Amino acid sequence: MFPTKKRANYFLLIFLLLVITGVLKPVRRFAGQKIYEWQRSLKKDLNGCELKNEKEIAEMKIKIASLEEENKQQKRLLSAPLPKNWQFLTTKVISLAGEVLIINLGSDDGVKEGMVVILENTYLGKVKKTGRKSAEVRLPTFFEEKTVVNIFSEKDKTVIAKGLLVGKGEGRMKAEQIYLSENIQKGDLVAIHVGAADLLVGVVEETGEKKGEMFKFATIKRLYNPEQLQTVFVVK
Repeated sequence: MFPTKKRANYFLLIFLLLVITGVLKPVRRFAGQKIYEWQRSLKKDLNGCELKNEKEIAEMKIKIASLEEENKQQKRLLSAPLPKNWQFLTTKVISLAGEVLIINLGSDDGVKEGMVVILENTYLGKVKKTGRKSAEVRLPTFFEEKTVVNIFSEKDKTVIAKGLLVGKGEGRMKAEQIYLSENIQKGDLVAIHVGAADLLVGVVEETGEKKGEMFKFATIKRLYNPEQLQTVFVVK
C-alpha cells in the first residue's frame, strides 16, 4: 500500500492525465449541459413568478381604482338634493352602444324596466330592457325618445317654461312645444320631474322658432359625457 501522501499525489497525477488526454471531456460537457439547463429553468421560474406578481398587482390596482371611483360617486350622491327616502342600486357601466348604456345589473338584482338611472342629481335615462345580469338604459338623446321637461331660469332657479324633450340621436336633443311667450335663454337649466325631485338633463344651448308657428324650440346640451361614465345608480 502507498503512504497517504504518495497515494494522494498518485491520484492527482491520474486525474491530470485524464484531463490532458480528453477522457473527462464528455463528463465536463454533461455537467456543463446540466448546469446550463438548471440555470435556464431557474430563470424561467423566476420570470414566471415575476410576471404573475405583476399581473396580480395590476389587477389589484384596477380594483382599488374602481372602488375609489365608486366611493367618490356615492359621496356625491349623498350630498345631492334628492329625496331622503330614495334607495339606490350601485352599478357599473359595461359599455355604450349608440345612445344606450349597458349596465352590469339585471333582473336577478332587482332591476326592472322603467327604473330611472342617475348620476348625482343628473338624469341619465330609463331602463328599457333587462337581462338576468345586465340591462339597457336608453339615454334622453336616443332618437325620438320623448320626455316632458321643465326649464328653470339660470338666475333664480324658478320654472319659466315647459316643453317636450325629443332625442335626436348622436348626443343631440331638442326641447319642443315651448310657448312663444316663454322667455327662455341660453344657459337655462332643463330638468325632468321624477317623484319629488327635479333631475337635471342639460342646459339650453340655443333657441329658435319657425315663422307662423305658436311654439319655439331650444337645442339642449347634456351635462355629461356618456363615454366617461363608470359608476351610476338605479333608483329603486
